[in-house]
Amino acid sequence: MPVTRAQRAARMREMSGVGTDGVLRVTAAEARRLAIAAQRLVPPRGAPTRRGVLEILRDLGFLQIDPTNVVARSPLLVLWSRIGRFDPALVEGLLASRDLFETASLIVPMSDLPIHSATMRAYRAATSGQPTRFTRGSLEGAGGGTWPERAAAMLARNPQLRRSVLSRLKRDGPLPVTAFEDRAIGSWTSGQWDDERNVSMMLTILQRRGEVVVAGRRRGQKLWALANGWLPAAAPLSGAALARETATRALRALGVATRTQLRRHHAFGTQVTRAALDELEGKGLVRRVTITDGARAWSGTWYAPGDVVELLASVHRSWEERTTLLSPFDNLIADRARTEQLFSYRYRTEIYTPPHLRKLGYWAMPVLHGDRIVGSVDPRFERARGELVVNKVVLDSRAPRDVMRPIRAAVDELAAFVGATKIRWP
Repeated sequence: MPVTRAQRAARMREMSGVGTDGVLRVTAAEARRLAIAAQRLVPPRGAPTRRGVLEILRDLGFLQIDPTNVVARSPLLVLWSRIGRFDPALVEGLLASRDLFETASLIVPMSDLPIHSATMRAYRAATSGQPTRFTRGSLEGAGGGTWPERAAAMLARNPQLRRSVLSRLKRDGPLPVTAFEDRAIGSWTSGQWDDERNVSMMLTILQRRGEVVVAGRRRGQKLWALANGWLPAAAPLSGAALARETATRALRALGVATRTQLRRHHAFGTQVTRAALDELEGKGLVRRVTITDGARAWSGTWYAPGDVVELLASVHRSWEERTTLLSPFDNLIADRARTEQLFSYRYRTEIYTPPHLRKLGYWAMPVLHGDRIVGSVDPRFERARGELVVNKVVLDSRAPRDVMRPIRAAVDELAAFVGATKIRWP
């Protein structure tokens, strides 16, 4: 009996995972692999070169800055998970050549300056004049919580401190924070570690406003400069163009996500709008997908890039099981709720948890094994002895029985990267 056109169409839909409603269906395992591949955590791995580092940064969109250096700085660990052993000086070189730059909490590619300029412009508007209430999102603070109403109050109380900082940078910059005199009338008070650090917080506020930048470092200290003349000219995106670009960039970095997850990514916040996603979907650049876990479909509306079918085929062809350790601030797991949904793994950093209450450890690094997170390793680098100490290994109850062998290999790779000559296991 000849096959009808309707039967052929139904067969094509079945093969591609498209239901009769036109929505693409992907399994939870496929969703995880899309996310891992989008994060450049599967082959082909990036090259340990200047160009390779920059390509990964452009794909990820950012590296989160954190001062903790128990093993190595978090941005370096994020790159190591994707590249393997590389020279950390490559990152400093890309910052010096202005291919990368720092925001208050992120290292970002200079090619994304039009997006970040839009955030700076919005922050300037929110911190000018009298403090006002705002909807938390892309303007939430870093560096002690420089939320707009608090920053606006600091600026309003201390115009002379702002003027003295900017005039000194214009005359003598770049300069470290210690070069400035504290001329604050109203001190910065948050009840946290940054109380009374008036010059430091003023610089952070001015950085978020796009008035100053980190132009380099001297013996680990930030060197501050005026943004005008250091950052290249870039017209900030606005309106629909900004919403489209942030949605596209976030989705490419996440692989598959809900609108809430897209809004959280990269501090894009409220810039990712439903209207932008609808417009991109109409143009075929974004596609809705249904994620199924057995017979159950995940709740919510999930989005993937428009070429998701081709991406899935590519992932299927090139997928290789590998095991690596992730920084506590790795981009793949930065959204803890998304991590729990995608990987059925609940992870929280315990840096600020009292030692007797820690379950995973101070610097517990989740273990990505294939398309699962199977536990965590809590390492510490004793630099004086050249020894990488593994304080604790905590395995998930569903971890494969033979998983310790690839975990040991991943720890060996980490030791080689940080320069440890020996490893001490618990």
